[in-house]
Amino acid sequence: MENRPEQIARNPVLDLYNRNKKVINTLLMVILVFVGGEFVLTLFKGAAPGTFLSTQQVFLTMRLATFVALFGLCQMLVICVGGGGLDLSVGYIATLSGILGASIMDGGNGGLVPAILVAIVVGAVFGFGNGVLTAYAGLPPLVVTMAMANIVQGIVNAYVAATPIKGQTAPLLQTLAAKFTGVFPNILLVVLVALVISGVLISKTKVGVKILGVGANETTAYLSGVNVRRVRCIAFVASGILAALIGLLLVGYLGQAAKDMGSNYVMPSVVAVVVGGCSINGGEANYLSVVLGAIVLQSLTNLFVALGWGDAGKWLGYGIILLVMLAAYVRGKRSR
Repeated sequence: MENRPEQIARNPVLDLYNRNKKVINTLLMVILVFVGGEFVLTLFKGAAPGTFLSTQQVFLTMRLATFVALFGLCQMLVICVGGGGLDLSVGYIATLSGILGASIMDGGNGGLVPAILVAIVVGAVFGFGNGVLTAYAGLPPLVVTMAMANIVQGIVNAYVAATPIKGQTAPLLQTLAAKFTGVFPNILLVVLVALVISGVLISKTKVGVKILGVGANETTAYLSGVNVRRVRCIAFVASGILAALIGLLLVGYLGQAAKDMGSNYVMPSVVAVVVGGCSINGGEANYLSVVLGAIVLQSLTNLFVALGWGDAGKWLGYGIILLVMLAAYVRGKRSR
């Protein structure tokens, strides 16, 4: 009689959860916040049932979370290549790009393509500066991108002082960024496209393998023939270009450019990546979890506003969430 090793029965549900743990956990957080918000508003504010969970409210929350999610893609790219990457300049690059783009478009569709080209150049220049100083000069990304943010903000201030902000968005861009198709916000199409492209890039291409490999273990990546510095520099260039293009979307959303229109998204974009479960040490990238993290933040913001806490409650909540998530991450790392 043959002695065969017993096969352990596998639970398909558990396997599915283990493969998609971070996405599922963040999705559960979204559901918890929406259901909890509905309960709190109904019980303590006397709101009508369904106020926080209505289809219109859910889509509105997703629309408001869009720009946090898009800036979160910039952060995800530089975080996942490791080296302590963060990009604190994205909001200011977006602002400069939006101001220049609005002037070029000046309310006409004919200026949209030139505005996009200018945005790409602006984002590439400042992203390249961040990449060279961090990847090749070895300076801390936090310090470099903070300094770059101040430089770009200074350029914006000087430009605005010399030339008042003028121009409006192209109608096509406004349709994409600010309009609805029924109850569906058109801007969500941009997020869906970003989800598909980032998913294919990270999981199906050699570039994605290099990005994750550098973030997971730069020594192993280097010994495998990967140019670690180049990969990290490219990540910052991509972040800058994306931020500049997001600046044009912000102009489309607002209808015109504003001096500080991108700066308020920097901190939330970092928190969205952390809430989404992406490792701050790099080597991981799942944009869907970042998008869900952005929805968690926006739904909490909506709840704080409904409770009358305003901006103070919003920023306090962001700080608490970031500290809790970082503490959980450090504890999990030590336990391993």
